[in-house]
Amino acid sequence: MVSFDPLVAVTSPGAWEQEGRWQEVPRLAADWLRAFDAVTVLAAHPDDETLGAGGTIASCVAAGVPVSVIVATVDEPERADELVAALSRLGVTAEPTLLGLTDGRLKHEANALRDALRAALPDDGTRRLVLAPWPGDRHGDHRTLGREAAEVCTTAGHTLRYYPIWLWQWGTPDDVPWSRAAEMELTPEARERKRSALAAFPTQLHSAANPSGVLAAGFVERASAGREVLIEPQTDPLAEHFERLHRASEDPWSVRTRWYERRKRALALASLPAERYGRALELGCSNGELSAGLAERCDSVLGVDASASAVELASRRTSDLPPVRIERMRVPGEWPGGTFDLVVVSELAYYLAADQWAATIERVGASLAPGGVVLLCHWSGTADDFAQTGAEAHELFAARSGLRRLVAHVEDAFRMEVYG
Repeated sequence: MVSFDPLVAVTSPGAWEQEGRWQEVPRLAADWLRAFDAVTVLAAHPDDETLGAGGTIASCVAAGVPVSVIVATVDEPERADELVAALSRLGVTAEPTLLGLTDGRLKHEANALRDALRAALPDDGTRRLVLAPWPGDRHGDHRTLGREAAEVCTTAGHTLRYYPIWLWQWGTPDDVPWSRAAEMELTPEARERKRSALAAFPTQLHSAANPSGVLAAGFVERASAGREVLIEPQTDPLAEHFERLHRASEDPWSVRTRWYERRKRALALASLPAERYGRALELGCSNGELSAGLAERCDSVLGVDASASAVELASRRTSDLPPVRIERMRVPGEWPGGTFDLVVVSELAYYLAADQWAATIERVGASLAPGGVVLLCHWSGTADDFAQTGAEAHELFAARSGLRRLVAHVEDAFRMEVYG
């Protein structure tokens, strides 16, 4: 599980400002905002919109562009009052829309969130700019809201930009997607409005008198005086997530070295009913360790992954194994041709939203050769970057695949099943 301490900054505000790559980042002025008929700001929690885009919101108001704010979760009435006060200080006159979803559980309420966004952001011909939390912000609610915003905006034809919040606390300059970043030009008035708006959230400001607050003084000061950045979405945010993981490490989950992973891999191979299979498909092959094991039991193995770095690592790992071929592919939108005698879905399904997983299940069923089997294996824990739990993924597969469970192996740490 990826986490960070909200009170401890990995990179100081001064180091952020001194980063040389800022010179290559384009700057957006008020004229860019005037190209839109309306701006809708999405926030997972009250204060997200002010921390990440408060200066941009004030700039929109000054430019005469109407601003509306939608907040997914509000855990206490006091925070709703703080939100209204903050937006008023930014110049927003419209009442915010509160969706009433659960703080910390957006990934479990993704369908309700998506329905609410579709209703609030229709394809009605409005030239609309939508601002949403950056999915790379290492907060599960931010990741979910950013992902769902991308789905809705793509369908409705709205312009989407992400605003980072916690990046400035946990991240380093190397974590910034520089080629897709732009800086908003903020006037002194916009900065002052943002500073005033941030002060409207006393329950969140950390101090000796309020130790439960999560906004450290230095973090708030950087938000007030530092750069405000908007990030253009990548066409595939999930691929970007895995790309970062595989760039940082050749073995992100220590599958080569940890006994837990090596034992689980051996159990997976031992759970396959037949001694040998013809054509196998492995979804989400990562660095190719399981692909190498499958090569001993299959005539051919096609491993696919959305991350270019993962594909490179897996190709290198299996370069001396002729049965294995590795390709970059984002499922379920992209899918290989032909049928397979074995389909392996290991440690992948919980990264897919329920509708994406349902579409994957349909494609797996359509690709399964007569007599073929499907191996599912997923960890039983939870993490910020999960869209669903492993148990939920297995239950949905059992309900929708139309296949019979041939093997079931359940431990506290993971669940492994074979269907055919």
